Amino acid sequence: MIRLLYQADKYSNNLIGIKKIVYDPCKYLNEDYILFTNNLFDIRDDINIIITYSLELYEKYKSCKNILLFYNLIDAIEEDAIVRIENSTLYFQYLPSSNNSQGLFFTKKCNHYCLMCSEPPSKDNFDYLINENMKIVELMSKDTEVIGITGGEPTLLGKDFFKIIKKIREELPNTQIRLLTNGRSYKNIEFCSELADIAKGFITSEIPVYSTDYAKHDYIVQSRGAFFETIEGLYNCAINGLNVEIRVVLTKQNYKDLSNIVSYVYKNMPFVNHIALMGLEYIGFAINNFDEIHINPLEYSNQLVEAVSLSQQYNIPVSIYNLPICLIDDSLIKYSRKSISDWKNDFSDFCKDCCYRDICCGMFSSTKPKYKKLLKPKYIG
Repeated sequence: MIRLLYQADKYSNNLIGIKKIVYDPCKYLNEDYILFTNNLFDIRDDINIIITYSLELYEKYKSCKNILLFYNLIDAIEEDAIVRIENSTLYFQYLPSSNNSQGLFFTKKCNHYCLMCSEPPSKDNFDYLINENMKIVELMSKDTEVIGITGGEPTLLGKDFFKIIKKIREELPNTQIRLLTNGRSYKNIEFCSELADIAKGFITSEIPVYSTDYAKHDYIVQSRGAFFETIEGLYNCAINGLNVEIRVVLTKQNYKDLSNIVSYVYKNMPFVNHIALMGLEYIGFAINNFDEIHINPLEYSNQLVEAVSLSQQYNIPVSIYNLPICLIDDSLIKYSRKSISDWKNDFSDFCKDCCYRDICCGMFSSTKPKYKKLLKPKYIG
């Protein structure tokens, strides 16, 4: 799921669908593909969908081919990239060069309304995403190491959820799946068992626990009863041998609970594979609820250090996501991960001279204005 889009300067026909970009005319097998070329001699009779920077090529074939003409270079046009074409616009869905943006967006439906949700739920019909995701999986590189699944709440698709998971396992048998889910569908042990039958050993469920206080967790996710359903779902994951990562987004509401959450996992969930402690992204509901959730990362530095130290004491693998290295304690640098998707990742101008620039996750583009005055690049010597 990559939110890059480019509108063609000219296009010859209306076209909608999922396509794979190729540079070599020999790789253009059918109309699931788009040829990117500026060479008139590359065009065969059976090549009908083309991206080009060449006005000459466009003018020659516009009456008989589907052509998108761009006047300016687009870095994202790379071989084996997968795009959704809608008339004159390319929506990039998959980039082989991307380190952490290979994902499928399943749905906008959700049974949570989290205070800091970056993708607010919608009741609109997004059923077209099911077939689009099936096609994306079919066209993805067989060497794809990891694919993420997100929403909304992906498991609400029910039978269609399993349909896409099966497709991933068939088309990409060596690919690990990381499923972002609230885990509430797992309270149904049959649901959990079916998922294990399809993808056990190849799927990790990334499930949020925002507090050990059920009322606080339910308030943060804006859904009464959510905590107990999630906990029940987590135990069903254990029964079925499914890998689990606990995710904690750090907010004003819960930053004092971090150590309690780690201790709760240690005492009650020895099957948990990993804990992720995560900085905020300021889009979606986070904008509306800013005063309720915003906290300067420097204000929870001590709580973060304590939680990570406790995780290590308990031998629970732990990582820090979405926080620039200069906003965490030096003792935590080795736990920091480059976690932000390429298409929404940003750095400040003075970050370029920081000695940790190459391993730092930077910031969400939406977070940059909030962190700008806090950043303190680190220099060698």
